[in-house]
Amino acid sequence: MEDSTTKAHRRGPAASRFRRRGPAVLFAAVLAVVVFVYGIQVARTQAFPYGLMRSVWWTVGVMVDAHSSGGPHLYASRRLDLPAGEVEARRIVLRNPSGLIDRVIFPGGAGRFAELCPGHPGCIAVEYVGQGRVARAYPYRPSEIEEAAVVDLPYETVFGVAPQRYVFALDTYPNGDLLVVFHYRFVFPYGGGVARIRPDGTSAWYRRDYSHHEAHIAADDVAWVPGLRIGQGPLRVHYEAPKQSLGFELPCARPYVDSVRKIGPDGELLEDVPLFEKLAASPYRFLLRNADDPCDPLHVNSVHELGPDATGPSGIGPGDLVVSVRHLKAFVVLDRNSFDIKTLVRGTFDRQHSVKHLTGSQFLVFDNDGVGADRDGPSRVLRIDVADGSETTLFPGPSTSKAHQHLFSMIQGQVSISPDRKRVVATFYWHSKALEIEIATGRVLTEFTDLHDLTPLGRLAGDARVVRYRMTPGIRYVLDP
Repeated sequence: MEDSTTKAHRRGPAASRFRRRGPAVLFAAVLAVVVFVYGIQVARTQAFPYGLMRSVWWTVGVMVDAHSSGGPHLYASRRLDLPAGEVEARRIVLRNPSGLIDRVIFPGGAGRFAELCPGHPGCIAVEYVGQGRVARAYPYRPSEIEEAAVVDLPYETVFGVAPQRYVFALDTYPNGDLLVVFHYRFVFPYGGGVARIRPDGTSAWYRRDYSHHEAHIAADDVAWVPGLRIGQGPLRVHYEAPKQSLGFELPCARPYVDSVRKIGPDGELLEDVPLFEKLAASPYRFLLRNADDPCDPLHVNSVHELGPDATGPSGIGPGDLVVSVRHLKAFVVLDRNSFDIKTLVRGTFDRQHSVKHLTGSQFLVFDNDGVGADRDGPSRVLRIDVADGSETTLFPGPSTSKAHQHLFSMIQGQVSISPDRKRVVATFYWHSKALEIEIATGRVLTEFTDLHDLTPLGRLAGDARVVRYRMTPGIRYVLDP
């Protein structure tokens, strides 16, 4: 009879190796399948570590873009082989004769609109009137902004990379001054503060105080701005039940804790409404359990004062505040005096931005990814009536052209309502594009593209190409109500 050694020899060396390595190979194969399946589930549900990996991906992308664009102050998404002389003509394109009858303002910053602000690194904003005529260009004076600081809080750099401050949003004072909100890249926290900028680019004041996202100027030059503080330890939510005290925690060592700030015309802090505490004390507190990120449970991204005709449930009225809370997939209306939450609204929208009061009980929302389980868009402009909960998709619609049907912006995005409340400008950040849309019909009236000639700047000198920027804040009407 053959012994086991002889049998193994007859089967050959491959069989012997499989017997020795088979368990390890099988384990590796099973592990690969498990990781693959889990990866699909993470992508579908955006569970851990989706947020971490997305942050790493975006950080690497920003660093690559900054390097390839010629300096840390430039942030390009792609280049176009386009003569510099065509930039202005392609920036604003009228798609309907009834479009663009109001003044609009483009956000700027370093490397943007350099041809309109010679002697400066760019324009911080440019105002257009009529069909694309430049009415006013605000020079960008970064050193003077720093010198005008009335509040200067400490920031921490991330990965040892020099921070980059950029314009995130703006609004216009009646006298032509700008309220400009900044964000930072490569720092903690990201909110870069808020400044009042004069038409000549000089700064009246600058609050480097973690203020962030989209602000709104109301009556008497009062500004409403999202703000935040850095919390310590887990955030705790306590509430009283019959015969017992209950609660839960959001585990995070240093969470962002959002607020809503009222800032006076001279940069003074008039109110700092603790929005997290207001939610924790409200009947809606249990939504905090399911916040997208326990370290950033609210992620407020806009605040807007309701107009004089505002109505709605729970006594909603003029002067109340509507606040977009991205990580709860909701927006809330705050009482204008007590700042208590009158109502919280959720719908089919998801990770929305820029909630604005339209008229009566109707609001407009930039819905980032409320369409489709695959998170591939398109982003929508929604009209929501808080009186009956109804939703109407203003854009895209049946008449939307193929070129505009799939505009998608997973992050950022903005809506700006015309003074007569008949049109809206919607900004799609990922496409470097904005559209003026007729509210009644959904027709596209005007198309804006964020193009800039960078050939005179840095390592791009002599390069005949144009760089198209990601549209960080949003194009808006100068007199957005």
